[in-house]
Amino acid sequence: MGHKNKKSTSCNPAHFRRLSRRGFLTVGAIAGTGLTLPDLFRLESARADLKDYPNFEGTAKSIIHIYLPGGMAHQESFDPKPYAPIEYRGEMRQVKTKIPGKLFGETLAKTAQVADKLTIINSMSHGEAAHERGTHNMYTGYRPSPALK
Repeated sequence: MGHKNKKSTSCNPAHFRRLSRRGFLTVGAIAGTGLTLPDLFRLESARADLKDYPNFEGTAKSIIHIYLPGGMAHQESFDPKPYAPIEYRGEMRQVKTKIPGKLFGETLAKTAQVADKLTIINSMSHGEAAHERGTHNMYTGYRPSPALK
């Protein structure tokens, strides 16, 4: 029973003293810096990579967004599907663009001549079951509230 007389180092009262407000803020700041430091390094690395691209911001000063709800069919426009069965591609012909391998419908022959200056997005979609809700989502970027009718 000689171990009762020895001081225990596992229960040091200095270890349990209350943390001052300043100490708490210091610990919080150090922990926060440690958590955000990898993100900071990642952003600085990405910024350094962009120095190779002097026109990073782009040169476009305006945009024309053509949104065609119920508009022309894909065969008549930017997605003629030339290798699809006749039931899907229709009877219209395709025209070559200035982009290798990209075809437009024959109704866009003049647009095909400047296709290298365009950005065509054929993959827009939404997860809404109703067209009105999907249209709201596409125009605003927000899903409409289920409470709205």
